[in-house]
Amino acid sequence: MQTHARVVIIGGGIAGCSLLYHLARGGWTDIVLLEKHELTAGSTWHAAGNTPHFETSLNMVRIQKYSTELYERLEAETGQPTGFHKCGSLRLGENQDRLDQFRHLEAQAKHLDMPFEVIGPDEIKSLLPFMGLDGVIAGAHTPADGYTDPSSTTAALAKGARDRGAVIHRHTPCNGMRREGGEWVVETPKGEIRCEHVVNAGGTWARELGRMVGLALPIVSCEHQYLVTESVPEVEALDFEFPLLRDPMASYYLRQEGKGMLLGPYETPCHVWGVDGIPPDFADDLLPPDLDRIEYIVEQAIARIPALGRVGIKRTVNGPIPHTPDGNPLIGPAADLPNYWCINGFSVGIAQSGGAGHYLAGWMIEGAPEIDMFEFDPRRYGPHAGLEYTVARSIEVYEKMYAIGFPHEERSAGRPLKTTPLYHRLKDHGAVFEARYGWERAAWFAPEGVEPKDEPSFRRANWFPHVGAECRAVRDHAGILDLSAFAKFEISGPDATTYLSRLCANGPPKSIGRVRLTQMLNTKGKVNGEATILHLPDAGNGDPRYYMVTAAVAETHDRDWLDKHVAKDGRSFDVTIETQSEAIGVLVLAGPNSRDILAAVTRADVSNAAFPWLSAREIEIAMAPVRAIRMTYVGELGWELHMPMPYLAAVYEALWAAGQTHGLVNFGTRAMDSMRLEKGYRAWGSELNAELTPLEAGLDRLTRPAEAGYIGAEALAQAKPDWTFAILTVDADDADALPNSPIWSCDELVGIVTSGGYGHRVEKSIAFAYLKAGIAEVKDEVEVMIFGERRKGTITNQLLYDSMNTNLTQ
Repeated sequence: MQTHARVVIIGGGIAGCSLLYHLARGGWTDIVLLEKHELTAGSTWHAAGNTPHFETSLNMVRIQKYSTELYERLEAETGQPTGFHKCGSLRLGENQDRLDQFRHLEAQAKHLDMPFEVIGPDEIKSLLPFMGLDGVIAGAHTPADGYTDPSSTTAALAKGARDRGAVIHRHTPCNGMRREGGEWVVETPKGEIRCEHVVNAGGTWARELGRMVGLALPIVSCEHQYLVTESVPEVEALDFEFPLLRDPMASYYLRQEGKGMLLGPYETPCHVWGVDGIPPDFADDLLPPDLDRIEYIVEQAIARIPALGRVGIKRTVNGPIPHTPDGNPLIGPAADLPNYWCINGFSVGIAQSGGAGHYLAGWMIEGAPEIDMFEFDPRRYGPHAGLEYTVARSIEVYEKMYAIGFPHEERSAGRPLKTTPLYHRLKDHGAVFEARYGWERAAWFAPEGVEPKDEPSFRRANWFPHVGAECRAVRDHAGILDLSAFAKFEISGPDATTYLSRLCANGPPKSIGRVRLTQMLNTKGKVNGEATILHLPDAGNGDPRYYMVTAAVAETHDRDWLDKHVAKDGRSFDVTIETQSEAIGVLVLAGPNSRDILAAVTRADVSNAAFPWLSAREIEIAMAPVRAIRMTYVGELGWELHMPMPYLAAVYEALWAAGQTHGLVNFGTRAMDSMRLEKGYRAWGSELNAELTPLEAGLDRLTRPAEAGYIGAEALAQAKPDWTFAILTVDADDADALPNSPIWSCDELVGIVTSGGYGHRVEKSIAFAYLKAGIAEVKDEVEVMIFGERRKGTITNQLLYDSMNTNLTQ
């Protein structure tokens, strides 16, 4: 056992071995993997091994596509058999919603040059001749799918890593770890190892490993059973291997296993396991079968495939599979812990681990990810994701494994969790809520006589006309919105200005009382985060002080970014950072009558001369101290009103009362999103992410020259844009473009939609897109794929609403 290594990976399942392999392949050979039992112990060895590509997330498809391609070539590279079968997959569709999903994902697959086709009942029957088609109208066929042997594939990854110099220690548990002298010290029965990086690849034990360093990972294991049958005569008669079947109507997968079948149901209710701790001797163990729980699904499978009912069960497997509250794994750095990385929480671990190891290794080696990884980043969660929340949400993920993933869908488990003082007041007004980072915020408001409930759809849903009414009311009169979920930080100290100048491409505002929008870039010059920054008066000690506001979902991510750059690259800044997200509430007041409403509740002068655009003042409303910032995200005259959270209700009531003679209405985030499309406002996580530079986003006006020395400046100066941001109006009828919809010019794929929706003020369907560099200069029109149909998209060179910003600045 060596005493030093560059990286120590803890956990010898397929995820840990994949990372080991990819780090070694990337040139990091001073790396060690520790496994407390044998490789694949825990959840890897008993996994079914399916490798699908059917995913709503483009980045998850990238990860799974890489995995499949890796497993297919790994045997030739290492000489170690993997047992990979490329049999394809088939998912059944029973209604228009499912067909809409299939058509959208079929189009999305074009970006990755991945085979995906929507087929009819006759073609389905040719692939699965012994299956009944009752209720089936279409199928999604992905020919590159298959399955692999989890243990053999893990062994091949381990061999590939060893061949490149990596070291694996079996029967070597991690008994503890600590930070000491700027290094990690990993404690084992064979001695201590000091290392620069440590990786939690603990799988079933990931939560226990996290506790060693005070890290609460939102992971819980769910029991999952599958059955292996005796030989099936109908399978024996085939001269081909039938594709892996998924029947969402009954919630199961089924594939060929030898000459028999393997059936895996996702039942309700789901059972969680090991919530209060994993038994110390648990390793390559299984849980007792419980066929009664899945009997109703087995019966539905037999009704679909009668041959199943004529054979016996050869083997039953029931094992724990890790889950997270949103079903995505945890891949990336942990908050507050330098060089502590996660690659765990996989509910579809075999399919995802190959790609996860590849992309995480690149992130560790290069210092920034190759693709946008936020939807997998452990820092997408905060303290709200405690154990009970994780259990409730993970059960829901398991039970809805094959449910349709609708746009704007808001699931109910673990809610409401974090609410502002206005929650019940807004609910009485008809608010339909969405959850972000645990916070409940109003998405839209149902008028009297309308049930306040989402009816999910890929097309314009039940809330469409009501959101339109909100947008028009804000345009013509005024609207109010509770956006208290924002992440908020105060940054102060002697070096606060220098520190923020280092972090922010646009730098902090120079003058007290001014506001500035800025991106924070990674070392590749791509967008890591976005913030608005207000320069506050000092606290009486002469030190500069700033107020930073970022996206609600980015609170832990952005706080960690701020913390990790206080001392970085040989520099140390004398700053104090305070998170104020839960302490400060925020109301948005917007619309042409907003000034009259605000003037009615404060003695402050809110005239344009006294209170210009992009400035801030401390005012008083309803006896409450309010930090009023003259800016909005909807393109109308308005203010963000920030105040201590206990005053939120009183300020809202004062504004609401004063606004009744001025046409004030409540509006929600879906109206806000519609209005930001009309104004060309890019959103972090959609148009702004770790794959794109501000230059590609058309935001070069928000970047300083490279000499300013901010993070990513040199890379940005050398970057050659591959993409150009464009605003399109789309000839659409009952459906608007969804993110990842492809854009065509003749038969050439020239771009991708990042956001789409209807602009109710301009009465046009709008899409934000990235087009290949140069396309917008020679093309006025393109085609946007919407559910299998190409719709004309017109490229516009100006804002669709208030192009001169008159409303904002008046």
